[in-house]
Amino acid sequence: MIIDLVYGTRPNLIKAAALYLAWQEKRDDLPFILRLIDTGQHWDPALSEGLRLSLGLPVPEIRLGIGQPGNSRHTLVQNADDAYCRMLGQSPAQGTIVIGDVNGSLGVARAAKRNSTYLIHLEAGLRGGFDAVAEEANRTEIDGLSDMHWAPDKAAADNLHKEGIKAKGIHNVGNIVIDAMIRFGGSTTAIWSSSAQTGPVLLTLHRAENIDNLVRLSSIIDAIIDLAHETPIIWPLHPRAQGAFAQSGFGRRIRDAGNIKIVAPMLYPDFLAALVAARYVITDSGGIIDECAWLGKVGCILRPTTERATALEASALELCEPADLVQTATNLTNRTAPLVPFRPAGWDGKTANRMLDTLAALNR
Repeated sequence: MIIDLVYGTRPNLIKAAALYLAWQEKRDDLPFILRLIDTGQHWDPALSEGLRLSLGLPVPEIRLGIGQPGNSRHTLVQNADDAYCRMLGQSPAQGTIVIGDVNGSLGVARAAKRNSTYLIHLEAGLRGGFDAVAEEANRTEIDGLSDMHWAPDKAAADNLHKEGIKAKGIHNVGNIVIDAMIRFGGSTTAIWSSSAQTGPVLLTLHRAENIDNLVRLSSIIDAIIDLAHETPIIWPLHPRAQGAFAQSGFGRRIRDAGNIKIVAPMLYPDFLAALVAARYVITDSGGIIDECAWLGKVGCILRPTTERATALEASALELCEPADLVQTATNLTNRTAPLVPFRPAGWDGKTANRMLDTLAALNR
């Protein structure tokens, strides 16, 4: 039995690597083959090939090549749908695993369903409660198409039940992000220390709501410059932000301010080391919310809401708007309550094994 494991963006490549390498270690005892498929949604080498090599992931068997600079959401979804349909016509699979809420995952999910291929959704059931946003629409549609749903926690599984998904298709397997942290972070992520950290602030931004809106991005940069008066900031710059800087001249403002170090996107092990050492975190990422919660890190989340509500509520992380960023960061760094890492059931580094067990059961 062939099951396609599909990725195409930096976060999903990391999750795919954690699952694939666990399968590789047990493949002789499992009744299926995982076939790696790269949609190419992230076409920049720093977010794709360089990262893949650093994680020890083999060359994907098939590259769909859907990503090009300037491609719209609709184009990415349709390109993935068309390319995966053609691929299945030439080289069928019995199952397809798609990850998260990205456009390539939705296109592949549509193609798999149309070709009667058994569809599995990794990170099923996450809901942010704002259906107008593309990611929320994507994850909801993928869940509606899927035959098996791998939920990262009880709240996500409960969301699926409420939406009428059949219980036999829902598996609360835990969070594959934690598997990736333990596998690729090694001893770095085993060390838990939060308020004692005195490293630079770690900043990441990639969401369209923050980067493509230059007024909002300018407000974020104003706040970052203010915070840099008190502590150094390291900013691994996403290609989307590089494009915004080229249009706007924001890069000059940051260089003139000083104490803000712009770097290329980090390889995942390097990023985890920076995360552990960071005094606090500023991000708009969903996955980093899980990583920070598990490590017990303080952080500001530049979003109005998040699909990772359970991790957010249990952690020292706060949602905030750009206008409130300086005050929120100040309040968090001055807090005296002890920080406790969020370690719920299933966030134990064994999620990949539970996923492999559910796949093995399909062959019985």
